[in-house]
Amino acid sequence: MITLRVEQVGHSYGMWRVFENVSFSVEHGAVLACTGRNGSGKSTLLRIIAGLLIPRSGVVTFTCNGSTSSYPEWRRRNSGYSAPGFALYDELTVEELIAFHSDCRGIDRASVASLLEESGFAKYAAVRVGALSSGMVQRLKLILAFAGEPAMVILDEPSTNLDQHGIEMLQRWVARAQQHAIIVIATNMMTELPWCTHYFDIEARMFSHAESNVRARADHE
Repeated sequence: MITLRVEQVGHSYGMWRVFENVSFSVEHGAVLACTGRNGSGKSTLLRIIAGLLIPRSGVVTFTCNGSTSSYPEWRRRNSGYSAPGFALYDELTVEELIAFHSDCRGIDRASVASLLEESGFAKYAAVRVGALSSGMVQRLKLILAFAGEPAMVILDEPSTNLDQHGIEMLQRWVARAQQHAIIVIATNMMTELPWCTHYFDIEARMFSHAESNVRARADHE
């Protein structure tokens, strides 16, 4: 069983309180959309979930591989992460970056090779990361996030700079990873929301199942 539990989490930067009292839980197979206006704290919440940022209050607990822990390192070790501010090493080639990432995380490079082929990236193995277009950099970030089939995949605005083919590829990868993981997506994109099974509105601090939202919209109409 894989579970993610967020309990009474809050964060602030100096005197600016980003959010407080955020609580929800999801299990294996969930695709959770974190929604809200720009500046509402979606990216901050995803960084906390990923174990990259310590919240000012509350606790995040993650269960996978038969163990439960609230330590950030546990989530970092068992998660894949992609975000607009997640910088890659421009001076490395694609092949070198993949090798470095795989070795650091203990991922079998063969599992990454299949993602490279599926994304059409294999032919860019010798190209420096700094020479890639913004769309190709985004695809590379997604490859690194999904590599090794992590128990949780955390994606901040994953469709950024992707063309239609890239969005369709992302949708396939989310659906496939959903079979063995929890997926958390920060998004307001209408192309991404239909993929999700649960929603969390960070401004209203409202958690709901996708079917509940469908019924609510139908009643409103």
